[in-house]
Amino acid sequence: MTQTHTLDRELTDKLYWLRKFRMAKNEKTLDLMVSNVVDKYHHHSAVIAAIYLAECQREREIAQGRFLQA
Repeated sequence: MTQTHTLDRELTDKLYWLRKFRMAKNEKTLDLMVSNVVDKYHHHSAVIAAIYLAECQREREIAQGRFLQA
C-alpha cells in the first residue's frame, strides 16, 4: 500500500476529521476549521462527505456541551 493510498483512506474516514474537529470549542471555530479543509479538499467528494459527517456530529456534541478533557 502506498503512502498516498493510505492518506486518501484516512482522509475519507469520518473519525479522522471528527478527532481534528473536536479541538473546536465553539461553532465559530468549527466553521473556520471546516472552511479551511473544504477549501483544501474541495475536489475530493469522498473527503468532503467525511468532513460534512464529522462536522454534523461535532455540532451536536457542542450543542450538548461535550468537550475534550485536557
